[in-house]
Amino acid sequence: MDRRARRYFSEEFKERVLSAYRNGNESIPSIAERFGIKRDTLASWVYHRPSPLDLEKRDKLAVLDSISMKKEEMSPGALLARIDELEQALLIEKMHSESLTKMIEITERELKIDIRKKTGAKRSLR
Repeated sequence: MDRRARRYFSEEFKERVLSAYRNGNESIPSIAERFGIKRDTLASWVYHRPSPLDLEKRDKLAVLDSISMKKEEMSPGALLARIDELEQALLIEKMHSESLTKMIEITERELKIDIRKKTGAKRSLR
């Protein structure tokens, strides 16, 4: 049985790698390659030590990866599946947007304050 020695990384190293991931526009595989660690290792660090932006960044990178994929390489069935996936994501985002709009309306009504920026409003002179 081939058993490799387990590598241990200092907290300082982990934070440096996570900082590089969070502050850049690179994917987990490219950051892992740059620092000489397995991408699964980095992925576990990201998911076990999430910052508020990690999930958003991961989703954006997934979208960018899928956009950059050449459509000629996808079969017609895969393209149809991708269209269904994107339509579902769009529906979810529309529902999210509508719920936020409704929450703003309720908050404005209940607290009697203006939350939304009014068009043509003058900026304060601070």
